[in-house]
Amino acid sequence: MAIRMKRQNGHLVTAFAAALSTQRERAGLTQEELAERADVSARFISFLETGRRQPSLSALHALSKGLGVRMRDLIDEVERHYDISVPGDQADTCAK
Repeated sequence: MAIRMKRQNGHLVTAFAAALSTQRERAGLTQEELAERADVSARFISFLETGRRQPSLSALHALSKGLGVRMRDLIDEVERHYDISVPGDQADTCAK
């Protein structure tokens, strides 16, 4: 029997928001500067950093380029924040 994928994962959305903000601040960029570099709106960056939106793969790629990091570096940051926000075994089961 197939396992149904969860379409919403609040912990993951929160982890992405924190990771994006962390990476942006580490790069010394404002939301507006990152938006310009990633060719998205500053409002979209704000929505991502507050967990009101989730990025597509295309947006994730553009954000990584705008930050000057590899996509996997941004994802590693997301995983660090996710591991902090979700206790032990729950993190393993939520990701599946």
